[in-house]
Amino acid sequence: MLTETLRAAARGLHMAGSFSLFGTCLVAALLLPKYAPPPLRRALKILAWASFFLLLLAGAAWFLLQTADMAGAQDFADLGAAIPIVATATRFGELLIARTIAAAAAIFLFHFGLTKPAALIAGLAVIAEAWLGHGGAMTGAVGNVLLIASIIHLASGSAWLGSLPALRLALKHLPIADAASTAQKFSPLGIACVLGIIASAFMQFYFLVGSPKALFNNVYGLTVSAKILLLAALIALASINRTRLTPALAAGAEPARAQLLRSVAAEIALGIFVLLAAGQLLQLTPPTMAYMLQTQ
Repeated sequence: MLTETLRAAARGLHMAGSFSLFGTCLVAALLLPKYAPPPLRRALKILAWASFFLLLLAGAAWFLLQTADMAGAQDFADLGAAIPIVATATRFGELLIARTIAAAAAIFLFHFGLTKPAALIAGLAVIAEAWLGHGGAMTGAVGNVLLIASIIHLASGSAWLGSLPALRLALKHLPIADAASTAQKFSPLGIACVLGIIASAFMQFYFLVGSPKALFNNVYGLTVSAKILLLAALIALASINRTRLTPALAAGAEPARAQLLRSVAAEIALGIFVLLAAGQLLQLTPPTMAYMLQTQ
């Protein structure tokens, strides 16, 4: 049980690192003014490197824990013998290594100012994780639908949640007019991401949960319920930011900056818990799927 919890936490933190790396590249590529102040650019580079090292370390922990589970390792000798096999002969190992290499390429491109190709590569590294989820493990029409839903979910979640740390840095370091403009540019991106998350979540609910009562009578359903509540809180905060705090910032109200910074920080904290819940879900077996029951 402890090992499963640690594996889920490592996977969730790995997602957090990959999301933040992509989001940082995305904000720098699309949302910042052309001549952002040097302190902001330095802070974004530090954030990008911190995100990369988080995904690297958490990914290594996830790989070792998953390898031990797959091999039924009883000691370090068993684990050592299994590492090259899992790394080179399983989809899990090959994809995790490929995604890590892609993330390394993205961080180096970002470091040298090539923000758009960095964002593209980092985004591809994020959505490649879809093939390590339930959709990637299944065949047939259900597997294809779940894979598409997972890609949409990962792309939307990473573009929204992953951008929040970089957005907060921009709001902190930019002059108030530029900070308001950046927040306004982020708003339509955030709305599109929320719609993508909701649409893909409905598809995942139908095939993986099946019925509302299944949200409360098993561990998988309870974890889904917790994730839904966290997402609802995130959407509520984002709505406040968009309808109240961003317009106040655009009007030149300096106190609105501090309020917006606190609100985005709260979103980041909630987002971490969402990703930890997602990491747990991906280690659990879903309830019997409604679609499969209907077609048997």
